[in-house]
Amino acid sequence: MPAVSAAKPKVADKTRSQRLNIRVTAAQARLIRLAAEQTRATTSAFLVESACIRAEEALASKTHFLYNEEQWAAFTAALDRPPALKPRLRRLLTTPGILDRA
Repeated sequence: MPAVSAAKPKVADKTRSQRLNIRVTAAQARLIRLAAEQTRATTSAFLVESACIRAEEALASKTHFLYNEEQWAAFTAALDRPPALKPRLRRLLTTPGILDRA
């Protein structure tokens, strides 16, 4: 997991024009404020940076895959396999559609 820096969040140098409103419990608010204080960030800056880091992780988990050796071997074997002939697909892609006909 990436380390949270005490510096300003990556988005701090951009003009902030959007507003997000959230509701938290009293315990969550205390925890967030304490963490912001300890990292010498404003509560807002701490929340933005933390949320952006978590968002990047969530998105990365949808685009990066981790394989064990067996899964990697199966994956590379599938990539190395010669393409299979698909006559019905070839016909579909080479036959003019109803919108192509005049």
